[in-house]
Amino acid sequence: MNFYKIIILIIIHITIFTSCTINSNRMLKAPKGFVYDNIETELNEIEYKINVNDQLTFQLYTRNGSQLVDMYTQASKEENIMRLMQFQNTGSLYLVREDSLIEFPIIGNHNLVGKTIREGEIYLKKLYSKFYVDPFIVLGVNTKRVFLFKGNTNGEASVVPLTFNNMTLFEVIASAGGIGGKNSSKKITVIRKNNKENKIFNINLSTIDGIKYGNMIMQSHDIVHIKPNFDMDLGMFQSFQSIFSMLSSLSIILLTLNQN
Repeated sequence: MNFYKIIILIIIHITIFTSCTINSNRMLKAPKGFVYDNIETELNEIEYKINVNDQLTFQLYTRNGSQLVDMYTQASKEENIMRLMQFQNTGSLYLVREDSLIEFPIIGNHNLVGKTIREGEIYLKKLYSKFYVDPFIVLGVNTKRVFLFKGNTNGEASVVPLTFNNMTLFEVIASAGGIGGKNSSKKITVIRKNNKENKIFNINLSTIDGIKYGNMIMQSHDIVHIKPNFDMDLGMFQSFQSIFSMLSSLSIILLTLNQN
C-alpha cells in the first residue's frame, strides 16, 4: 500500500511541475479583469512626436534656405541626386536626454518632447532668429523604432525601424511579416510610455472595425505584442505525452507486481 502511495505522489508532483513549465515563455499576460487604457485619444495623434532617447538630426541654413536652392539649380541632375542623398543623411545627432532636454549649438538646452517635427522646426526657428537672418531649420529623427513580439513557441521578436514618417500599426506589422497562423489578430497589445508611465491598449484587428486602430500612428519605443491563438500548443501536447508515457510505464510495473 505504501508503494502505491509513493507512486501516486510521484505522479502528482510530476504533473504539477509539468503544468508550471507549460507556456512559461508567454509574455505580458494580463490578469483577469484587467482594464486597458482608452485608445480613442491616441487615434487623434496623426503625427509622430519627439520622445525621450530619440536622436535628432539638426541642420540650420540662413536666408530661408536659399543657398540650398542655389546649390541645386546650378548642378546637373546626377549631382542633385547625390546631394539630396547627402542632405538626407548629414547633420549632427542630438540626443533627447532623460530630462527631456536637448543641447543645441548657441541656444543651449531646450525641450522638444511632445512636439511634432514641424512644431520643433518652428520652435527652433524663433530661437535662432535672434542670431541668424531668416533661419531655415531641418529636423529629423534618426532612431525611431518599435519592438514587436509574436507570442508563439518560436519566440519570434523583431525591432522594426520607423523608416517612414507617421508609420501606422498596420505598416509595422506588415514590416515584420504580418500576423502568422499561430497568432491572434483579436489579441494585440500596444504598450506606450507616456510621461514616465505606461499606457496599455488592447487592439482587435479581426474585423473591419479594426481599421481605425490599425491606422494609429506608432511612436518610437512602442511595444507591440501579438498573442497566440491558443495556449494548447505543441509544447503542451509534448508535455502531456511525456506524462502519459510515464503513466503507462508505471501501470505496467504495477500490473506485474500484482501478478507476482
